[in-house]
Amino acid sequence: MQPPAPTPERTLEYDTNILHAARSQLREELLIDKPWTEVILVRHAQQSFLDADLAAGGAAGPPLSALGERQAHLAARRLAAQSVSAVYASHLTRAAATAQAIVREAQAPLTVATRADLREVEMHGDVTEDSAAVRTRLTEALTTIAADHPDQTVVAVSHGGAISAFIASLLGVEPSMFFFAAHASITRVRHHGGRWVVQSLNETGHLPAGDLVSH
Repeated sequence: MQPPAPTPERTLEYDTNILHAARSQLREELLIDKPWTEVILVRHAQQSFLDADLAAGGAAGPPLSALGERQAHLAARRLAAQSVSAVYASHLTRAAATAQAIVREAQAPLTVATRADLREVEMHGDVTEDSAAVRTRLTEALTTIAADHPDQTVVAVSHGGAISAFIASLLGVEPSMFFFAAHASITRVRHHGGRWVVQSLNETGHLPAGDLVSH
């Protein structure tokens, strides 16, 4: 009995012009090539949970803990190599203190611009801010920031729930709290022409020791 004849290999043919056009369109849609504005979202470093600090902080919240101070410094060192044009933060003490650490390490002289709309999800008694409202608030705030800094890199220090809600709105996922950003973690997004693209999520490589990562 004769063995079956080998199946001839198929030769796949590609239209390189179509491939090039598709690749170019993909690079444009995903903001691979300039122009784009990079917004680096930093969750504030760990706040103090000491009763005295909680009481003294009032509505603005407590200062950073000793661990939080170290986390903020490491995040600042991670971002120091980048040409940051502006640093924004919510009005809450833990975000402002984290932003100040970033400013101290920045290549160029910078100050922290306060934006209350970068604040955490609001909770008043049993009432929590509506998820859609949080998404809209963060998207509008960050779109304004990006529009004010075309083709630049800016830092926005915000809060875990707020950052998650914003990224959830970009990805179209539910619920808004779909990931828990670590303290002093870094999340990168790009913006151009009304379009947002997520580049990274919850970077913690600058916090190398396990005991430096907290939530």
